[in-house]
Amino acid sequence: MILTSRALSICLFCLIVSLFSSAALSADEKLLIDPQLFDHKQADRIILVTYADSHINRISVGSISQQYYRRRGEYDSSTWSKRVASDIEREYQLKILSQWPIKEIGEHCVVYLISENHSINEIISSLSKDNRIGNVQSMGTFTIMANNFTDTYYRLQSNIHGINLDKIHDQTTGKNISIAIVDTGVDAKHPDLEGQIQVRKDFVTQKSADLAADIHGTAVAGVIAAKANNGQGIVGIAPDSRITSLKACWQLKPGNMDAICNTFTLALAINTAIEMKVNILNLSLTGPHDPLLARLIQKAVQEGIIVIASEADKDDSKSGFPARQSGVIGVRSIKNRSLHSTLENNLIFSVSAPGDEILTTLPNGTYDFVSGNSLATAHVSGLAALLLQKNGKLSNQDIFNFLVKANEPTFYKVFLKRKLKNPIVLSENNY
Repeated sequence: MILTSRALSICLFCLIVSLFSSAALSADEKLLIDPQLFDHKQADRIILVTYADSHINRISVGSISQQYYRRRGEYDSSTWSKRVASDIEREYQLKILSQWPIKEIGEHCVVYLISENHSINEIISSLSKDNRIGNVQSMGTFTIMANNFTDTYYRLQSNIHGINLDKIHDQTTGKNISIAIVDTGVDAKHPDLEGQIQVRKDFVTQKSADLAADIHGTAVAGVIAAKANNGQGIVGIAPDSRITSLKACWQLKPGNMDAICNTFTLALAINTAIEMKVNILNLSLTGPHDPLLARLIQKAVQEGIIVIASEADKDDSKSGFPARQSGVIGVRSIKNRSLHSTLENNLIFSVSAPGDEILTTLPNGTYDFVSGNSLATAHVSGLAALLLQKNGKLSNQDIFNFLVKANEPTFYKVFLKRKLKNPIVLSENNY
C-alpha cells in the first residue's frame, strides 16, 4: 500500500503523540516514598544522587491541540532520568527509596539506601567518579531549635512590647505578604490560627498526619501570624500575612517538641516555596552544610525570596546551616528581648531577637511559653513581613539594615513614613 504525503504526515503525527503520551506521567501521580527514608536510625546509610535533566519542565511537543498535549504531573520525571536511576541502582546494588525532579534547579534527585554489606565511603567515592552523576551526598539530618517551658500560663508576650507592636499595626500588619513555614505541620484549627493558613502541604504523610505532633510548627506560626483583636489568646507579629505550611519535619517522641527533618523532605519543601514565589521563607532549624539544599536556597535568594533561618546554639560541623549561607538572614535568641545585629560581610547576615519564654500557640487550642532560636527566627520573619508590606521592593540587605534599628524604642516610627526607604548602608566599620 502506497501512502500519500498527507496520510504519511498523519501517521507520523499519531506516532509522536503516542510516544509522548506514554512517556508523560499522569497529572495526578503521587510522589512515591519508601518509609525507610524517614528512619533516622539508618540515615547514615542513605545517600542522595542528583544529575541534570534537560527534560524537566519541558512541555510536550508543540501546542497543536491541548487534547493531546498537557503539562506533566507535579512530580513528573523524564523516562531518561528514571532509566539512569534504575541503572545506578542495579550497577551499585543500591535500593531506590524515592526520586523526583527538582524543577527549580533542573536536576533529578534519587534517594538510595546502601546495604550493610557495602562501605558507604566506597560507594560515595565510586559514584562521585561516575560521569552520569552531577553530585552525590549523604542524607543530612536537621533539628528544630526550640524547647518547652513548664511555667504557669501567663498572658504576657514580652517579645512584642519592646517594639511597640500596637503602634506598628496602625500602619502595617503584613497584609498580602506570603510566608512559607518549613517545619512540622501547623494546627490550622487552633482558634488563633484558624483561617490564617492559606496553603498546607505535607511531605512526610507516610510518617505522621497527627496534628498533635505538629507542636513546633504551630508554635512558630503563632509568633508570626496569630489573629489580632479576636478577643482571645495572643497576637502575631504579622497577623494579616498569608501563611503557607510546608510540613517537612516530624516529631521524634509523642508530646515532645523535638523534631527532625532531612535533606530530601527539606528539598521538596524549599523547591515548592520557590515555585509558589513566596516573599519570605522561614527555616527555624539547623544542621550540617548540605550541597543540594545550598543550591536551592541560593536559587531562592536569587529569586528575591527573603530567607530567614535559625542559628545554632554551638559552632560545629553538624550545625549552623543554612543560617551561615550567603544571602540568608541568620537569627539567634537573646534573653534581654532587645534586637541587635551584626554584619560579618556583605552577604552573611546575623541578628538577635527575642526568643526566651515566648508565649505562643500549641496544638489543640492551647498556649505555652516556648524558648529557642526558632521563636526568634519567627519573630524576625514577622518583622520582615511588616517591612515588605510598606515596601515590597526591599532586598535581604535592606531588611537586615532595618533590623539593626529594631532594638531602639523609636523603631516603630520607621513605619510612620509614607515611603519606606533603606535607612543605612552597613559596613564592618559600624561595629
